[in-house]
Amino acid sequence: MTKVYSHLSAEERVRIDELRNREGLGVRQIALRIGRDKSTVSRELRRGLWFASNENDSYRPYRPKRLKTGAGTARPFYSALTAQRKAETRARRSRKPL
Repeated sequence: MTKVYSHLSAEERVRIDELRNREGLGVRQIALRIGRDKSTVSRELRRGLWFASNENDSYRPYRPKRLKTGAGTARPFYSALTAQRKAETRARRSRKPL
């Protein structure tokens, strides 16, 4: 019997965003809440992470290797909007669009 896979919807990405950023839940708890496998959630978080330093890439060569305190030292931020945009871009480039 073959498994049927489905892509994450925009609503699921928003829910992951809420559970990760507002409630501070981990991968396993998020997976249980949205009814997906933990590897799916983990992969989605990895693809959709946003770092505060991403906004300042042109300054990267001039910044210290590791910031001790201040902006950009917090946990990476998952953005549902960014993740959805990236997913749509990947789908456009694939052979089988959504």
